[in-house]
Amino acid sequence: MLGRIHSVESFSKVDGPGIRYVVFMQGCNLRCKFCHNPDTWKIGVGREVKASCLAEDILKAKPYMINSNGGVTISGGEPLLQVDFLIELCKILKKNNIHIAIDTAGCFDVNTRGLNELLKYVDLILFDIKHIDNDEHKRLVRRR
Repeated sequence: MLGRIHSVESFSKVDGPGIRYVVFMQGCNLRCKFCHNPDTWKIGVGREVKASCLAEDILKAKPYMINSNGGVTISGGEPLLQVDFLIELCKILKKNNIHIAIDTAGCFDVNTRGLNELLKYVDLILFDIKHIDNDEHKRLVRRR
């Protein structure tokens, strides 16, 4: 299975507990006014990678992640737009006892079956609520 990623960060201490390997997925259907990753918005571009190859790279950092009670954070863009790729990646990581966090605004397509499958492998959701007030939310987020 191929996915499109924007970039990776192999050593983060701000994207979840412990030392994290962060995968920034490419593509987002929101246009938040305060987005700090607007270069990840465009859908259909980015580096295509196989889930198995990405997992292999991530597992090279396993000692750092395990010794710090860290793991992998999948961010974006909006990672849930590539849920099938994430399922395959997370299955591999879970078999290797890697803690998995998803940093998401909760935007996904109608594939809720895929979303439910993905959640079987995820340990932590970093849910980005844009605003609690519906009108303010609409002002801050321009859906594509």
